Amino acid sequence: LSDENGINSKLSSNRYVNMENDMNRYKLIIKSLSTLTLAVMILLGFSSTTMAQNGSTTFTFSSKNNPINNLGGDGQNGVPYSAGHWTGNSKVSSSDGKKTDSSYSCVMMTQPPNDSLFQLHVLCDIKTKDGAYSATMGCTFIDVASSEVSCIGGLYGTGGVYSGRRGSITNYGKNNTASGTGQWYK
Repeated sequence: LSDENGINSKLSSNRYVNMENDMNRYKLIIKSLSTLTLAVMILLGFSSTTMAQNGSTTFTFSSKNNPINNLGGDGQNGVPYSAGHWTGNSKVSSSDGKKTDSSYSCVMMTQPPNDSLFQLHVLCDIKTKDGAYSATMGCTFIDVASSEVSCIGGLYGTGGVYSGRRGSITNYGKNNTASGTGQWYK
């Protein structure tokens, strides 16, 4: 095929520039995750409390993470990937007036550059004196420096008063702290 106007060269050049921009952005994200102690530390603050047996319960939380253990390197086409594990504690206030403490353990992994909906996926196991549950979340950096993150996700009861229950959670994280809201359904 003839390329008299240089269109194929321009397209190839644009793809290279876009790929290079994506790689630079993900390198910045990985660097931010390390200094941030993983923005995703976030989410776990959520641990509700004793719930009314027949109704939904809403809650707010605040949490503090321990330093994150990062893993990672260059993936396909030189695009860097990062994963991490961390633990932490949270304080929860429920709509029924009860306050409780929880501890959590989380893992996260960055997503490919073309996944612009969520840049991080997170899975956490949470324990309280009343039971246990897991949370899965998708998170997006909400600032240019990738130092603030917003997450949404689901809650899945695994033991005690949470057993068999389902819920949802939202949160905001910066540095090694997070806060947000959630709801347990019937």
